[in-house]
Amino acid sequence: MNPKIEFENLKNELMSLGFTSEKLDQLLALAMEELIDIAINDLEQSEDDNALEQLTTLLETTPTNEQEAADRINKIFLTAYGENAEVNKFKLLNQYLKDTIKVTQDSKNLLERYAQGDPTAIAAIQANIEDPDAKRIDESLTNQITAKDDSF
Repeated sequence: MNPKIEFENLKNELMSLGFTSEKLDQLLALAMEELIDIAINDLEQSEDDNALEQLTTLLETTPTNEQEAADRINKIFLTAYGENAEVNKFKLLNQYLKDTIKVTQDSKNLLERYAQGDPTAIAAIQANIEDPDAKRIDESLTNQITAKDDSF
């Protein structure tokens, strides 16, 4: 499948799982940060010191607008992956979104099983009750379920 089409399909799937446009934008910003880290790491592995120096110089100043930021991101990927920059960017981004979809589905499933009294789900949640990430997920999913219930 074309990586751009797959990207759009994955975004739609996230929206169907309850992500708002705002949350999806936040997720994509986080994904781009991780993708930039991966691209720079791949470039470091290639030991191309000249390319790394050029990128370091480019990244020393903060972009003044969104277009400049987008241009810098494209430059990073072009430097790291050459003519395969766009394809690699979408492949990495699509994998990030697939991983997010899996975690979201697993979390929702666990919460539903917990609400139904499944002892395994209750034990899993109780074991992580003090974990800050688990608390945020619980609050987010509970709010989504409550919002859906209120809409009926």
